[in-house]
Amino acid sequence: MSAIEPIKMPKWGLAMEEGKIVEWWVVQGASVKEGDDLVDIETSKITNVCEAHVDGVLRRIVAQPDETLPVGALIGVFAEDGVADADIDAFIDEYQANFDPGEAAGEYGGPEIRTVDAGGRELRVVVAGEGEAGTPVVLLHGFGGDLNNWMLVQEPLAADRPVYAVELPGHGQSAKDVGAGTLDDLASAVIAAIDALGLESFAIVGHSLGGAVALEVARRKSVTSLGLVCPAAAPGGSINGDYLDAFVSARRARDLREPAKLLFANADMVTRDMLDDLIKAKRLDGAEAALGAMKDALKGGDPAYAALSGALEEITAPIVLIATREDKIVGAPDVSGFPAGTATIWIEDAGHMPHLEKSGEVIEALKRLS
Repeated sequence: MSAIEPIKMPKWGLAMEEGKIVEWWVVQGASVKEGDDLVDIETSKITNVCEAHVDGVLRRIVAQPDETLPVGALIGVFAEDGVADADIDAFIDEYQANFDPGEAAGEYGGPEIRTVDAGGRELRVVVAGEGEAGTPVVLLHGFGGDLNNWMLVQEPLAADRPVYAVELPGHGQSAKDVGAGTLDDLASAVIAAIDALGLESFAIVGHSLGGAVALEVARRKSVTSLGLVCPAAAPGGSINGDYLDAFVSARRARDLREPAKLLFANADMVTRDMLDDLIKAKRLDGAEAALGAMKDALKGGDPAYAALSGALEEITAPIVLIATREDKIVGAPDVSGFPAGTATIWIEDAGHMPHLEKSGEVIEALKRLS
């Protein structure tokens, strides 16, 4: 750490421009370790905890609760014990005098959005860390989700490797052609996208429906490792058909509020902006029909999902399984049904979306991927 280290308003996801300070978890003058929880920050999409990026002493809290500041703004200062208060004051004054919100946002760079041709269907991909030397990672979101589901995970993972978040057919801004909505349809599209990206050696991570798709991709292609986050069709798991029905049939944002609460251990994670985004995505041409086809396949219309548990035996790559005991969508998996050597990480106090509720723990778990 430098003698004085700024703590800045983070940027989570593509759309974040500002954040509101909710609560500091560390008092001024306290020593912290890298990765410790510092402060809760609320955005239009989500409330998340900002973690310490270095070991140090929190010498100054600059941004107070309820303050809303742009990305890159100074919210606090780490400094060594020997640094004089006057020097910290001078550092803060200089930072504030020179701070340019537009320039600060540009410094973050941020991921790049691409569209790739996946077997005749255009899929949206967000790319971060391209040019890094580590093994590339492909991220697949769950049913009804989109690229924003990985907003807290992708960039930290991309610190030393390229990370590609692929938006599944029928979701977000990707093509709405899902064929019959089967596992084969989805996995074939993802494999075509991976080929279009030119990835020959890669790890793959999937959440929920994306977990089932990732497992099928790993069955068909050689992967360096496989990450499964609350995967659908896992041994011992189940599918909450009532949730799927309610999600697909919802016509207004308020119709989604109760189903969306099932996704989280903390129902306060469900915001009006989140519901508005979900309903807007559902209203896109072809989205509802695509979701309906995938729902029917998940609920028993496609026997390939039921066969996935047996397909685990075909996977020779290392597996990282991330699960929760409060998952109301796919249930807790039976870890005995996974191959010996599977690294199982249980995330406590989280529901079906641990990568949003407990992103720091999920990031650390996924760093195990080779």
